[in-house]
Amino acid sequence: MKLFKLSFWLLLIATVVISCGKEYSSEQLRPATGSWEFSNGGINYSGYLDTVYQTIGVGSNVLYILGKTDDGSQYFQLKLYGNSFTPGTYYATQYQNSFSYNLPAKTIYTANALIGEFVVNLNVLDSAKIQGTFSGTAKDSANNLIQITNGKFNTY
Repeated sequence: MKLFKLSFWLLLIATVVISCGKEYSSEQLRPATGSWEFSNGGINYSGYLDTVYQTIGVGSNVLYILGKTDDGSQYFQLKLYGNSFTPGTYYATQYQNSFSYNLPAKTIYTANALIGEFVVNLNVLDSAKIQGTFSGTAKDSANNLIQITNGKFNTY
């Protein structure tokens, strides 16, 4: 009887292990909802926006504009801070915006009130579209001050 129980459990375990196979997913990347781009010197960066959302907090709200490079290896993040968001100009030195461009474990560029002036012009903001420009002083991964120029973002 012991041999029968042992054989039964071994057969059951073997059946479970064998029946578990690799699942091949048919998921596709979501289509881009927009695009972003900027320059540092002669280097141009660009990619797609995949997320735009707002959080509502006590005293301040945050508008997140998030994206990735086309290969998905680097991340773009622009945050606006305020009570409400309307088209206009948002200044880092007034704690109205911050910017980062990074790899998963390393910041490539960052801008905020402690680094210098970084300006975001929000040209269009409604339920279907966001569009704007940005430029200003940022720090690179070696803590050197650099200039971000020709920054643009928009949704389709």
